[in-house]
Amino acid sequence: METFFFFDADTHMSPYHNFDKSIHAEQWDEIMEQAKVDKALAWLLPQGVEDVSQSNAYLFEQAQKNPRILPFGWANVGEGVEKAKADAKKCLTEYGFKGVKLNGAQNEYYIDSPEALEVLDVIAQNHGIIAFHIGADYPQYTDPVRAAVCAKRYPDTPILMVHMGGAAEPDVSERVIEVAKDHPNMYLVGSAIGVDKVKKAIDILGADRILFGSDTPFYSIAECKQAYLKMLSVYDESVMRKVMGENARRLFAL
Repeated sequence: METFFFFDADTHMSPYHNFDKSIHAEQWDEIMEQAKVDKALAWLLPQGVEDVSQSNAYLFEQAQKNPRILPFGWANVGEGVEKAKADAKKCLTEYGFKGVKLNGAQNEYYIDSPEALEVLDVIAQNHGIIAFHIGADYPQYTDPVRAAVCAKRYPDTPILMVHMGGAAEPDVSERVIEVAKDHPNMYLVGSAIGVDKVKKAIDILGADRILFGSDTPFYSIAECKQAYLKMLSVYDESVMRKVMGENARRLFAL
């Protein structure tokens, strides 16, 4: 099993210590090393952050030192649409990030609003990957139907559906799966949701668009990884390889 390429598609790190879950890059790397994760997507930890630019810069600096980090940017429409557009462009063109995340739940805006679409236009025009928090915690802002509007607008841009409708109960994973049927550019990141829902996504959509995610530091990556491997043991080994790392390797051109 250790010969597999393990990739975690949802982790956070922070330069601050203003939240009880905050972890800096060194702590993050210790967690990844202990869980035997080869590489992981990392973005900022949003709680208590008033200016995402500082955290984006921190991620860039840390990724220069640690090849395990695949940094993604963050753009917050709540900080002003022009600033959010500038943050997204800087992440993609200056930092060389693979993509940018918009979190309408944490930052309280509709992900298909005219302001959000302006930011998404910047991401798509600069060949970045779009990531959305898609959860049941603030469903009015992040409903999968809103993500579908964006997926249709940018059919050639991969869109990460982070949490695939989880992060609260009852989850909206069934709606996420239904929407994803019609939008092949959607990739489901199964973090902060039960593995039974991830299995259902695999059974309906196939394994090629499902990515393992732990939502570190909010969940134990070791426990998440163990739960995934147990759930995936009923499939052919190729399915396990895809979900636990090979899909990410292909999507992010690693």
